[in-house]
Amino acid sequence: MFSISMERRCASDRILSQPGSVLLPHCNDICVECMDNLQTGKLPADSLANGLWIGEVPSELQGLSWTENMLISRVKHNYCIVKMKANVVSHSLPMAKVYQELPPTREELDKVLAFMYIGPNVPTQKEFQRTPLLVRRNKVAMALEWLKLNHADYADLEILYKNLSEYPEHEPPVVVNFTQSMGSNKDPESTAVNDDEEDEGTE
Repeated sequence: MFSISMERRCASDRILSQPGSVLLPHCNDICVECMDNLQTGKLPADSLANGLWIGEVPSELQGLSWTENMLISRVKHNYCIVKMKANVVSHSLPMAKVYQELPPTREELDKVLAFMYIGPNVPTQKEFQRTPLLVRRNKVAMALEWLKLNHADYADLEILYKNLSEYPEHEPPVVVNFTQSMGSNKDPESTAVNDDEEDEGTE
């Protein structure tokens, strides 16, 4: 029978097994696929008994941005190029890197993450707020502390608060490569919000 440990809130808490089943509060429904499996006497693939349901996601791990997820990951499988306003390109690393200390320094993050911004003018904090690249230091610290207490793969992790304190909260933690777009002859700084014409001039 698959067992799961109870959540720990501090290092002095003992590691105890969760008594009974792990349940999802306020859930009164079952999906069609699981119902079909149960009616035919089969074990649902995503069931607790199959080791694939461990309960609700704790608040410490909810709402993490894309970059914050990178900071708390012990294994880096790829490096990414974020091109705003387009997409993210991910390339596999020749060898995955396993971190014994987290978060990495900003210099280390710069080796696996690049940010390219293409637009009519240099991006400001307003543009940065729309990206998934900002880092909330308290959120990352809480996530790492929870993982160290409750995840077996993080038990020996050393949390480097000094590295975390060097991350800015209102701009991306890596160098922003700005390229000015040349698709219009308008001055972007003096263009009205509701002005959607492509160019100045007459037809």
